[in-house]
Amino acid sequence: MLTRIVTGSGLLWGQFAAWLIAGRLRETAGRLFGVFAAGWMLGGMLLAARPLLWITAGAWCVAAYRTGRAAERAAAAEAAFVQWIRDQIGDRNGVLLAELLAGLHAEEMHLDWDVTDVRAVVEGLGIPVKDSIKVSGSVSVGVHVDDLTAVWDVQLTPPPGKVNNHSPGPVTSDNYPTTPRVTVTAEGAQITITPAREGDTH
Repeated sequence: MLTRIVTGSGLLWGQFAAWLIAGRLRETAGRLFGVFAAGWMLGGMLLAARPLLWITAGAWCVAAYRTGRAAERAAAAEAAFVQWIRDQIGDRNGVLLAELLAGLHAEEMHLDWDVTDVRAVVEGLGIPVKDSIKVSGSVSVGVHVDDLTAVWDVQLTPPPGKVNNHSPGPVTSDNYPTTPRVTVTAEGAQITITPAREGDTH
């Protein structure tokens, strides 16, 4: 919890600073003056009424915690999406963006997307995109495996091991097999991963 609060606080301060210095010099100066005046008044009120200080601190901690939690989930989702790209490459030298798009469409996700949208998301994750790469005999826009692994420390997911027990026990919520279903949200480079059980239908 403390880590999320610290992380969220840093993100909130970063967003505030970005807003504060955005725009022209005159606009920035106006914001600085407004923030200084508001801070002066608010500081006086908090010192005069200590309960307000604790309420303000509590509200900040809640906002910072939620921001930190959202950042953790976004980071985990991005890593899962990159892993999905790595698995699409397999033992080849890379993958074409058209293949990634087809993979998304096969899962009935983002049917209105085109290769440009996929490229924006991939590049948003810091992965270089080549304008021309040959993969499995086809030449088009894609990602080379070396470029991917140079940016992200990701390895090909190993195949599942063989099951020696031919008479498994009863299926429970703890041992029911699952497969990852990738859901990409086109808001910047935000990505979410929704787990799904095998046999789920769309």
